[in-house]
Amino acid sequence: MRYRLATIVLALSVALPGVTTAAEEPASFEALIDEVGRVMLARHPEEVTDLGLGDALGLDDRSLNDLSPEYRAGTAALAQDQLDRLATVERTTLTTDERVTLATAEWYLRDIVTMHEFADHDYAVNFITGAHANFPEFMADIHPLADLDDAEGFVARLQAGGEQLRQVSDNLRRSEAAGVLPTERGLAIADWQIANQVRQASGHPILADLADRLAATKLDEADAEAILDRAEVALADELLPAYTELQRAVGASATRSDREPGVLHHPDGAAYYETVLAHHLSMPLTPTEVHETGLAEVERVRDELEVAMAELGIDVERLGFAGAIEAVGSLVPAVPLTSSADREALLADTEAFVAEASEAFADMFTTSPASPIEVQRPRPGREGAGGAYYRPPPASGERPGIYYLALGGNTFPMDTYATTNYHEAVPGHHFQLALQRESEELPLLQRATGFTGYAEGWALYAERLAAEAGLYEDDSLGDIGRLRMELLRAARAVADTGIHAFDWSRDEAIAYLVGLGLPEGWAASEVDRYIVWPGQAPAYLIGMLEILRLRDEAQAALGDDFDLAGFHDAVLRHGSVPLAVLPMAVEAWVESFR
Repeated sequence: MRYRLATIVLALSVALPGVTTAAEEPASFEALIDEVGRVMLARHPEEVTDLGLGDALGLDDRSLNDLSPEYRAGTAALAQDQLDRLATVERTTLTTDERVTLATAEWYLRDIVTMHEFADHDYAVNFITGAHANFPEFMADIHPLADLDDAEGFVARLQAGGEQLRQVSDNLRRSEAAGVLPTERGLAIADWQIANQVRQASGHPILADLADRLAATKLDEADAEAILDRAEVALADELLPAYTELQRAVGASATRSDREPGVLHHPDGAAYYETVLAHHLSMPLTPTEVHETGLAEVERVRDELEVAMAELGIDVERLGFAGAIEAVGSLVPAVPLTSSADREALLADTEAFVAEASEAFADMFTTSPASPIEVQRPRPGREGAGGAYYRPPPASGERPGIYYLALGGNTFPMDTYATTNYHEAVPGHHFQLALQRESEELPLLQRATGFTGYAEGWALYAERLAAEAGLYEDDSLGDIGRLRMELLRAARAVADTGIHAFDWSRDEAIAYLVGLGLPEGWAASEVDRYIVWPGQAPAYLIGMLEILRLRDEAQAALGDDFDLAGFHDAVLRHGSVPLAVLPMAVEAWVESFR
């Protein structure tokens, strides 16, 4: 069966642009890596669109990711084929950069193969990463809409959306048959998301958003009207019926849902958790190692917080730790958002904050992104009462990096405002992701791949870097907010492993976070996230600690020759790399001084 599948996949790969046969292997390592990147990226059309690389790959923006078991198996078989090709590379002749590239490519491909062994263990429907939730945002924020061809692609993807959602329904049933039952609460939240799409059939946000975007183009009025009509038909005939079908499947699944939150209760659950944990960390650590690391970091950060709160005159001993955290929160006024002027003012203030941060960190980096960063509100329907996230610019440079600030509530919490800006924007995700995508020196695969431990580890490291740069010298409350977020990331490593490796209940995990000063509602939403997205939450802490470890080692080795900007360049210049590969890049930089 494996041989037959591999044969089918090879036949598909030969038809892809720029792909050679085994008898026509590329003459250089650079050409081989480029081809591997093209072959694998072509399997993920949504990612190609996000990267803005459709033209470079000879692919149009008209299809969606295929979520069928057959296609996923094909992708895994193709990844193994590419691994076999890379195994023939003569490594002794490679430069340091090429060795980093090769190790990154091999980790990426091996991860695809390994994760496919547990293909039915991922929750097919969850409220974090499910296609049902991602599709509207993808169409609004990522699918390009500059001309008639883009508009035609928009309609084609609306039509394809129905089939993708039917694949999700099929995968939900397939996972259940394998003994993987989602939790009742996870399904309930997903059901609300799906129902929200169905109930908006009249005047659906996808159509309203499309009309607004078409109006901003130079399309002929008649063409724009025809596109809107066809989109309305596709929505009514394809997408919404598929959402309705998925809602029925979720409802049926809810009657059989799992009452135990940990994946260890699923068939081969312990092995799956170890695999998915390594997937997110991109380095081999056991659940026990992660758990113990988290516990140690919780104690370290908690001690720092107690000192900081005592310096503000807060009686930690009398109030208890959680009570002291609450007392600090009362000292930080929320910004009122009672009018559009209030919201515009906060957006402008955040733009200024990010600009000032860029200047403050200038001496700590040898290179900064060419792409600008803009601060915007999320599109209607995707905005909560507070929160923030970042969307990197495409590799094609067609739009800036966008820092989305959710302003849907009546007030905006300011206790963690500064540290969130450093995390999401400068020098966090914007610096790392924009530089990665902009780099024309990096092979295609390195410009396109992402590893959770590296990306989120860098962003958490960026939060700490702000404190090291002295940016909280006149903002003790802001620094406490930073420490609170660092404490949360440490606690995530404890709670995630607690649930999935050590059989913690949902209530136990919530109580643990509440004891560390997290409000109960926030703690509950955090735990629900860990339950449906196992292994992801510890990546922040582990990634930051690995970067700090490498920095300490480099500083010890180089002494007075150590240069912080040079270190940051060594960490960032290869794009997103597995944490298991990052030491190779930093060690090469250290060796360059010898």
